[in-house]
Amino acid sequence: MITDRDQLSSLFWLAISIFVCVESIQIHVGTFRSPGPGFLPFWSGIALGALAMILAVTSFLKKEREKITEQWIDVKWSKVILMLASLFVYSILLTRLGYLITTFGLMLFLFSLTERPRMWSCVGSAILTSLVTYLIFYIWLGVELPKGILGF
Repeated sequence: MITDRDQLSSLFWLAISIFVCVESIQIHVGTFRSPGPGFLPFWSGIALGALAMILAVTSFLKKEREKITEQWIDVKWSKVILMLASLFVYSILLTRLGYLITTFGLMLFLFSLTERPRMWSCVGSAILTSLVTYLIFYIWLGVELPKGILGF
């Protein structure tokens, strides 16, 4: 039923946008360098028509919409909250501990949180990620990274 309402409203707004564009052309649209009195209504009608088309297309793809809502059901919200909290802690500790130590800790936590691989795999991935990003940003691109307590 919602899909029918979306389709009906998208057709209504598409008709309104066509009407606005036609009337704006009759007033005189002008150019980007020399806009006429119909310039703003014309481009507003174009934007409204684009949004109406987007609504029409998404309402026709109702099955895709149902798949997306089913994906949100399986989300483990405790892991999402832990990841967000870890990024908050990372931002606090970054200047105090330095880039390498803090990034290693964050990566170790995130790798161990997402799946349950062997611990040496998490540690190796965290070391590799920290070193590669350090080489890219600090050595290659010359970005100043926080040195922290160890001085590098």
